[in-house]
Amino acid sequence: MTLIVPHTEAFMNGKTVVVTGGTSGIGEIAAERLAQMGARIVLIARDKSRAHATSGRLRERGPRLAHSVHYADLTRLAEMKRVAAQIASQEPRIDVLINNAGALVGARRVTEDGLEYTFALNHMAYFVVTEGLRGVRHG
Repeated sequence: MTLIVPHTEAFMNGKTVVVTGGTSGIGEIAAERLAQMGARIVLIARDKSRAHATSGRLRERGPRLAHSVHYADLTRLAEMKRVAAQIASQEPRIDVLINNAGALVGARRVTEDGLEYTFALNHMAYFVVTEGLRGVRHG
């Protein structure tokens, strides 16, 4: 199913979109569709092989755009802060932030920061990454 929204392609053309969790599922589909509409995608990914595959599809859908990938484990506070600072230092402008990374873990796991794994990834990462990107000019 393809959802067509009038003027969406023109609206997204030339925009920079940061996507967490963009190497699978809804995040990956959103990244691909936005690239097809002319948006430059900045992925935050954990898995290098999945990121490589997704990058290839982004290049197919938006071949003239300089899509990029930043690697981080978004269950770790230091990684959340590092990747946000890295993106903020390299991107003069961010038009859209899609906080999509998430998981549901059946058994209780605790991160090295002492946070429950699902809480760290599904909630803390959104706040920490968003706060780290606040200084970047928004479209």
